[in-house]
Amino acid sequence: MINITLTVLLAFLCGSIPTGYLIIKRLYGIDIRTTGSKNIGSTNVKRLAGTKISIITQTIDVLKGLLPVLLGMYLSKIIELPITQATYVSIIAIAVILGHDYTPFLNFNGGKGVNTTLGAFFLIAPLPTISGVVVHLILGKFTNIVSMRSIILGATIPIMSIIMNLQISIIISSTIACLLMIFRHKDNLIRIINHQEN
Repeated sequence: MINITLTVLLAFLCGSIPTGYLIIKRLYGIDIRTTGSKNIGSTNVKRLAGTKISIITQTIDVLKGLLPVLLGMYLSKIIELPITQATYVSIIAIAVILGHDYTPFLNFNGGKGVNTTLGAFFLIAPLPTISGVVVHLILGKFTNIVSMRSIILGATIPIMSIIMNLQISIIISSTIACLLMIFRHKDNLIRIINHQEN
């Protein structure tokens, strides 16, 4: 249990690194939370710093999710755990996403978790995650509303996990990740309903 607790805490802290905030602060000396959509994610970074810096932000945020899960998979093979590997890495995935969404380094108000969710579930549920990305890209042909596409991406992962009959811990954790993504996009959803979303 000590190993589980420590790695989950490490995952949370890894997810807590506020990538977009740090990059924009370093490049421009401004707080990204005070401009654009006021979000620290790659979409707002793109508005401020362009595509290249946005891709760098996105890549780091994906790695924030992927690397703790990869570490968890490795540890589960060399250390005897009281739970299954799927359950263990699912807990790590949720911890890293919570870290990104509620980073203690920014008063527990972070990003919306899209890229970190992709990274966290890429190794746990590769086909559902890839399906979510494909759906996101296809929707890009029909709408420029990134928040709507992101929410649908998040919903695709648990739906595909159910269809593929993956382990229950993966279905539960991907559903929690989807609900977190929806909650973090609640302001966007209100604007979409009111036809005010950019």
